Amino acid sequence: MGIFDKLFNDDDKQVTSRDLKVALRGVERERRKKQMEIRKLSNKRTDVLGRLKAARRDNNREEVDFLYEDLQQMKMDQAYARRESKILNLEAIGLKRYVRGLERLEKTSSRGKIRDLMQRVQISGLDEKLRGSAVDEEAYLDALNATLDDISMELEDTELYLEEEDPGKAALLAEIDEIIVAEEGGDNEIALQRQHALEEKLDRETAGEAAQEM
Repeated sequence: MGIFDKLFNDDDKQVTSRDLKVALRGVERERRKKQMEIRKLSNKRTDVLGRLKAARRDNNREEVDFLYEDLQQMKMDQAYARRESKILNLEAIGLKRYVRGLERLEKTSSRGKIRDLMQRVQISGLDEKLRGSAVDEEAYLDALNATLDDISMELEDTELYLEEEDPGKAALLAEIDEIIVAEEGGDNEIALQRQHALEEKLDRETAGEAAQEM
């Protein structure tokens, strides 16, 4: 049973914003665990690639075959972990939407509209859209929006997991992307220069914050 079925398909109990917040904390906790798993798999892949390169250089065919099979299994593990992370991300988006919607309805004591929302989620098929081998993100978000549109709730952009864009974060990630592009393009010197420049910028920002606190 999916998370929305668990929360909204109990006709004997009306779901509350507190119920959704508890569920959201659980989803975000699992999402952090999944992200950690993805990072560990990425680090392991880097190690295996290094060992594979060494074995290939030494013409150790047995070790090459073993490491190649290990790499193929790792690719499947990474694909599964990314799929699970995507599902958790979409579940979190939905829960955060419903938390805000229910909080507004609870403030106006709109019990009838809360019941309407529960019924619309029950027939929306949100969980089913997350169960396929290929998660249909667009169909999921369309169904999520429809459950809220039908009871005249204001929607915000769901393209990103974070509702409020952080300009500082966007700039940092853009610079990291440039470093990655340089590395993947073989421009190691440029990548190192950008890396050092970024670290110096972070050092200056940290020094500035420290000065303000003094």
